[in-house]
Amino acid sequence: MNYEMPSFPPRIEPRQEWRVIALTLLAAFLIKQMPWHGWALLLRPDFVLIMLLFWAQRRQDGISFGLAFALGLMADVQDGVVLGQNALAYCVGVFLVQHFRRRLAMFTLRHQAMQIFPLLLLTEVVALVTGWISTRTPQGGWVIATAVTGTLLWWALAHAGRMPAAREE
Repeated sequence: MNYEMPSFPPRIEPRQEWRVIALTLLAAFLIKQMPWHGWALLLRPDFVLIMLLFWAQRRQDGISFGLAFALGLMADVQDGVVLGQNALAYCVGVFLVQHFRRRLAMFTLRHQAMQIFPLLLLTEVVALVTGWISTRTPQGGWVIATAVTGTLLWWALAHAGRMPAAREE
């Protein structure tokens, strides 16, 4: 008899993977909806963007730009910002992660997080500039802080989800 060791996290059947993606994105929206105040609000990463980038890196066929745009519009409404601000930033983030997918897979998780940081920073800057162009007063200084906390969150998710890496740390 051949016994296989159970893998952690358990393998998800491709037909059922959409449910896991939908649940994680819903959880990200709910966490983002929580009442954040003070420093926590300034340091809060964009949970929906992190989950989009996680699934864009993890899935072979990627996350569609239509999904990223739709989730961005929902995040715009949720945040009360200019319609399209987060949508554009989410599309830019998903594009960059899909473009650099092979490069990211070559690194350890710690180095992948170092590669994700500039991508998160760029998406935050895109959202900031889009808001600034539309006459909304920017909150510029906290962009780096949210990119750092977002990178740490992405690393924790990738570690928990056993993101494929070329070498183990």
